[in-house]
Amino acid sequence: MNKLPKNIKDKKSARQYVKKILKSLDEDLMEKKANDLWFAISRHPKFRTAKVVMAYWSFDHEVPSHDFIIDVDRLNLKLIILPRVKDLDIEPVFFKGTTNMFPNEYGIMEPVGPKYPLLDKIELVIVPGLAFDVKGHRLGRGLGFYDRFLTKIPNAYTIGIAFEEQVFQTIPYDENDVLVDELIYF
Repeated sequence: MNKLPKNIKDKKSARQYVKKILKSLDEDLMEKKANDLWFAISRHPKFRTAKVVMAYWSFDHEVPSHDFIIDVDRLNLKLIILPRVKDLDIEPVFFKGTTNMFPNEYGIMEPVGPKYPLLDKIELVIVPGLAFDVKGHRLGRGLGFYDRFLTKIPNAYTIGIAFEEQVFQTIPYDENDVLVDELIYF
């Protein structure tokens, strides 16, 4: 299991450290690992039984998700919801194909269109992160979007998805951080 260096005690330093690691990784190996991760998600009992799944449209340093989302949507397997940031909060939005995706102020592609109104119907959330620890703590980008959103859907099952290089024995966290229910990594 990976350990953060002893001199890294705060979230900002941990983010910088993990970003440096991720930049050094072999792209072909990461693509293979990403495919393995999404295969594992597709076989997961929570995914198989869920009707409404919230995923993410990957961005810099996240496990690539585009192909998986497009395939699930094309096959009509699930209702796919993606996050859209509005007023520093996440609002869930229907995924209606790549032609309905536009960059937000942070450069992250987001769906346009109506907000998904039935928060209690979201059964599974696949959560990205820069780093995770074995207890389910997540280190995100630092603005708390997911932490605030996940408190609104306490009955949804959450799965963090990461490369093994992003998983540590422990990471810096605070009382506002929401743990994921499960972590899948390769």
